[in-house]
Amino acid sequence: MDSTFVAAPDRKIFHRLVSIEESLDILDREGVLKPIGVEEVMIEDSIGRILAEDIYAPIDYPPFDRSEVDGYAVSFKSVEGVDELHPVELKVVGKISVGEKPILGVDIGETIEIDTGAMIPRGADGVIMEEYTDRVDLNRVIVYRGVHPGENIAYAGSDISLGELVLPKGTRISFIEIGILATLGIARVKVFRKPRILVISTGNEIIEPGKELELGKLYDTNGCVVASLLRTIGADVTFYGIVKDDEEKLYKIIADKLNEYDVVVTSGGTSAGEKDVVYKVFNRLGRIVVHGLKVKPGKPTVIAISNGGKLFIGLPGFPLSSLTHSLLLLRKIIEKIMGIEHYNKTVRAFMAARFRKDIGRTWLIPVIMNRIDGKIYAIPLIVPSGSISVMMKADGIAVVPETIDIVEEEMPVDVHLIREYDREGLIMGSHDILLPEIIYAMNLHRKFSYIQVGSYKGLELIRRGYIDIAPIHIFNPERNSYNIDVIESDEILRKTTFLVRGYGRRLVLAFRRGNPKAIKSYRDIAREDVRFINRNRGSGTRAYIDFLLNKIGIEMGKSFNEIIQTIKGYSYEVSTHNAIAAAIAQGRADVGICIEYAAIKYNLDYIPLTIENYDFVVFRKSIEKTAVKTFVAMLKDNSIKSIIQKYPGYQLYGDIGEVICC
Repeated sequence: MDSTFVAAPDRKIFHRLVSIEESLDILDREGVLKPIGVEEVMIEDSIGRILAEDIYAPIDYPPFDRSEVDGYAVSFKSVEGVDELHPVELKVVGKISVGEKPILGVDIGETIEIDTGAMIPRGADGVIMEEYTDRVDLNRVIVYRGVHPGENIAYAGSDISLGELVLPKGTRISFIEIGILATLGIARVKVFRKPRILVISTGNEIIEPGKELELGKLYDTNGCVVASLLRTIGADVTFYGIVKDDEEKLYKIIADKLNEYDVVVTSGGTSAGEKDVVYKVFNRLGRIVVHGLKVKPGKPTVIAISNGGKLFIGLPGFPLSSLTHSLLLLRKIIEKIMGIEHYNKTVRAFMAARFRKDIGRTWLIPVIMNRIDGKIYAIPLIVPSGSISVMMKADGIAVVPETIDIVEEEMPVDVHLIREYDREGLIMGSHDILLPEIIYAMNLHRKFSYIQVGSYKGLELIRRGYIDIAPIHIFNPERNSYNIDVIESDEILRKTTFLVRGYGRRLVLAFRRGNPKAIKSYRDIAREDVRFINRNRGSGTRAYIDFLLNKIGIEMGKSFNEIIQTIKGYSYEVSTHNAIAAAIAQGRADVGICIEYAAIKYNLDYIPLTIENYDFVVFRKSIEKTAVKTFVAMLKDNSIKSIIQKYPGYQLYGDIGEVICC
């Protein structure tokens, strides 16, 4: 409760006690809880620093389709049905080494030897591992195994897309972020300047550790603890040492040091007694804004702002009080000034998948975690070994012991955290380059993780109750509509989810600038002289593509299976719109269907096709989460609408954020 009392003239009266939260609000209103400057540094010097700018990917990663193994690049059809009993001999027409731009392409019956990491040649949609081949001579190789389309290929932009928000402002840079920046070709970044902090211990009763302990004296604990804690979060800290309870001496020390430091932290001497001098010194040098907290222990805490805008923080003298306030108050203040959040620890979670592993090896599986009904689930992130985005997405590494061969769904696992798990929700589903920016604009980037797994996979995960929101764009050719039918036709989804209106994205038929193949409509996909590039199975765009191809088949009097057999590149599947555009721009394909924004980014010509609805399936139980409720509500906010409107090819709907199917 508030404490007021009359005291001697030299004693300070506690006029009003405030909570820790109120004290932070006071400082926020005073304008001191913000970074104190920005500087640009080389990435190798940025470890532990805080980004002062949003980092957008300047390139795709991978920047081109590349092989994940040593082997032979082939067309899927060249090795269809091949196994050890039915091998096939292929003509070797060349070799592609790492760093080379392919000159040759492959056709049916041909192959090109390729190194791990080398660029995939035109005409190839799979790579056969070297161990499944037998080289006869320079021009021939025998193949003992087939491949499925996309096998052993990492497609352009499949990991990180050009123009995607990769690292938002406020991210603390670790070795992971430095690796990402380097991979994307970024050499320098803007970071917030470290605050310079002076730590002083006060008291007649304390002495330095290492000295002989006299009767009635105590070793100084607080100075070492406070200085060390602040150094662990990356602050520039100087520990001055111990100053006796002498007002004039303490005043002179702080006054002389003010030009060198941004924050002065003391411990001890903060109460209202005659010998408590800290608040008196603070008052002489500036203005006290907090004196006394509504907490136990640690009521005598004082915060002031100097006449020049520097921050003074006086912590209680008792070690327990000083420690609790260092963690709950001081650390929050300094982190606000630095723009960081703290994290740590290991958690027990339940695996959100069933899979088999080999006995004899411990598996270390990157996972993203989500809490549903008080239970933490670990969702495995299955990615290529060359992925860098998994380092950003994963919350931790789940350890599956070597003695286990089958990981059962909901089996408990230990997860070693990469970062603090304080997220409220999880969004998994269709890829959209705009969604990360929307989440960030909603100030939910610390509360949500967004993982791109495709519309159908996201729908499966939310159907099983492991995620909170699944963005989808699933086309129903029978009704020429998006998304609503998939909810209405599934009894479980009808009971456990509802559909929220999102926004529209224009799909286009994209081709190289100048239209060298004279593309006039989607019907040209079936031309013999045109190579097509397809979206992956499980994506919403793939459903629309197959709808168009079926229409072509009907017009030509052919079945769907017959028409796709005639299309060059139908089995050339990639997982993002950027990968479609990149393949066309780089000449590996002539035409493909992608969103208009991707075509524009790659300077392609295009023909508009349709507007697809990018909507959000929401798990009913998750609406109790503040972050989920905020996400749905903020879709209607003008700030979000303005983001959607500024991107070409995106369409804002009047009913955005409304429940359209429940």
